[in-house]
Amino acid sequence: MNKQFSFTKMLTYVCMTAVSVSLLFSPIAPLKQAAADSVRGLTNVTSPMFKVGDKVTLQMNAAYFPTPLTKSSNPRNFQVEYYGKKGESFKVDFVDGEMVGVKDDSRGTLWIPSWYLAKDSVNTKSIPPMTVIMKSKRSLSMRPGSNLKWSEMKSNTSYTAVAQWKDWYGVLVSPAQWQQDYTIYRPALLWVQAKDIESKKTLPEGLWNKNSDISSGTILELVTYMLKDGDDSTSILKLLGTPQVKEKSVNLQMEDRGPMQLGETWRYERDDAQFIVTFSKSGKLKQTEWIMPSIDTYRDRRSSGDDYYFTYDFVTSPLARTLKADQVWRNQGDLNFSYLIGGNDDALLLKGDDGGFSGFHHNSSLYALNRKTGKKLWQQNAGFGGFTAKMDSENEYVTMYSAYNPDIKDYEDRVRHIRLEDGKIVWEVKLKKSGGAYGMTAADRSIIVYELWGPNSKTETLTVLDSKTGNVRWKKTLSEEYRILSQGVDDPYVLIQQNQQLKAYNTITGKAVWSLNVKGTQLDDPARNPYYTGGERIEPLAPADSTTRWVLLGEEWLLLNTKTGKSEAVYPANPDELFEVLDQRYLLVQRGSKHHIKGIESVFYDAVEKRELWTFKGSATKGVIEGDTIYLALNGVPAAVHKKTGEVQWKMRMTSTNNKDLSHLVYSSFAVLDRYLLIQHASNLLVLNKEDGSLLGRLHDVHTGSAELREQEARNGALNATNEDVYVGTANGAFVRYDAKALEQMLDQEN
Repeated sequence: MNKQFSFTKMLTYVCMTAVSVSLLFSPIAPLKQAAADSVRGLTNVTSPMFKVGDKVTLQMNAAYFPTPLTKSSNPRNFQVEYYGKKGESFKVDFVDGEMVGVKDDSRGTLWIPSWYLAKDSVNTKSIPPMTVIMKSKRSLSMRPGSNLKWSEMKSNTSYTAVAQWKDWYGVLVSPAQWQQDYTIYRPALLWVQAKDIESKKTLPEGLWNKNSDISSGTILELVTYMLKDGDDSTSILKLLGTPQVKEKSVNLQMEDRGPMQLGETWRYERDDAQFIVTFSKSGKLKQTEWIMPSIDTYRDRRSSGDDYYFTYDFVTSPLARTLKADQVWRNQGDLNFSYLIGGNDDALLLKGDDGGFSGFHHNSSLYALNRKTGKKLWQQNAGFGGFTAKMDSENEYVTMYSAYNPDIKDYEDRVRHIRLEDGKIVWEVKLKKSGGAYGMTAADRSIIVYELWGPNSKTETLTVLDSKTGNVRWKKTLSEEYRILSQGVDDPYVLIQQNQQLKAYNTITGKAVWSLNVKGTQLDDPARNPYYTGGERIEPLAPADSTTRWVLLGEEWLLLNTKTGKSEAVYPANPDELFEVLDQRYLLVQRGSKHHIKGIESVFYDAVEKRELWTFKGSATKGVIEGDTIYLALNGVPAAVHKKTGEVQWKMRMTSTNNKDLSHLVYSSFAVLDRYLLIQHASNLLVLNKEDGSLLGRLHDVHTGSAELREQEARNGALNATNEDVYVGTANGAFVRYDAKALEQMLDQEN
């Protein structure tokens, strides 16, 4: 059988709406109970081996059934979720014919053929997988010599045998519905006697080798049954063959607060399926992942039973082959996620984060890398307290506010001014309050530290420091709730909104320079929502001049010139809208973001012409303008549209037409090269042709992912491109630099 045909055809017709995968594995007619006289002559098969209350131990690995099997049971619908491991012990709670039932606190009631608990089964041996073809009108037995049999009426039906007991062979029978809702069902092991077998043929080693004609479906069936946590890599190499790709693994550390543990990931890739196997540093199996195309709905991280790290993804995007590309350098950090936040010609400034939140966030860090070599220059750890960092105007120093000091394991709110090239702390100010009681931002040659307004606040203090020395320039006591709108060193003034008025104060003297009345009640600033990914995208290595920017004041978004206090454009604010600033003129608005009753609508707005240029029924995000083209994600699918008309010029091909929103899979912004686009999508850094959106593949050894509540960091700093370089933050602690020209030349060869 053609190895691509069987799997792809199955997925075309049945993936993944809980449909008959039996067409893939062994296309047989429904099985039915054998006639009673076919089991005459068997002895002592119906008398119970065990009684209620007996202590029993599993003598070999076996499937656990959710209900007792009967003559009317369909072997294609056993709904096996759990596999038992040799040595597991139970107390018998129920007896039903040749099966016992046991109650388990986490898995519910499990039904086990008694034979697997008896000493006879100890003599079962594993055999190299082989294809067995049955004679016509023969039966599958629940266990050797069982009274429970199901006839196979069709001749020349093949199964895969993986075990032997005397003259009986244990064969795999896969479920008709492998995936249903959130559950993955697994193959069961049934038994056939040698006399009922027409022929046998041992499968070759290296099932996934390039010249293998073994179908992906057969491999899926085998590895689902055979592989288990802790298997040695040598046995999997023998079974599957040499992988197409080897990469650094994801973080395998399972202990809370434990250091990163990286192993090795093997990728087996075909056009109709991909299988990913991850080993610990010592070569022991830790995780597996099947990736298969779906014509229905995107579903990921599905698992069966309690094997949570053996997962199945049903994806509506094309399966991305791996593209090998030379990395100029690769720095391995010590936390899961890395984000670029600034830099200069000699050094890069990054944020490291463990990706946790609430009680599961333990570590974050600010660190610098040599831009030419990738070598770490210095690192400041912030523990679970988080931090804020602002670069100076020359990009030579960074000022860091942090609330927790992991060295003393206690809260210590402090501001430090750090030299980028070597991490030297030029000055430090320790603040009076503790526990994250402050906010920090910057303005022209100044650092602004302010006490956060809380429900019990009566007065709070804002302090302006000289950014070079840390000396106090001036302070201001604020007796009403306020907002600090200064964003960075491009701002000429300290901007304070209070009592329906925005005022700009001189950073040196503290004197008011201009004021602006606020119209209407102040709406909640969406930027305060930790899931917000709107506003202007900050390019860490080439930040745009933010002197003029969009600011929410009252019930209006104003394109505010912070030097003059004059508004250059207005957009009416709506609490049910978010927008991305593609440039000062164009806004990409998501309407209906809070209430999805009517669904999300996206609008492209021209602030100069004061009109909507086009709309899209759905979510349009991560937009970037190049000439007359906007590259963006339409419901999470990379696409290109015409800037003026909204006409879709191309859209990445998908296997499903249901148009379900997959925006949550798009983590980074686009990196726009001369001929290609890069985007972090799900766990891959995808490469697309700019002209037609065709998918070339995924870049080798780049594992991407999202950390909840870090959406804006990912948008700004997970993927960045300059004329010379491409910088990539990953989800396994690495930060990677590519030469942009060399990367495109490599991609030209693959295109």
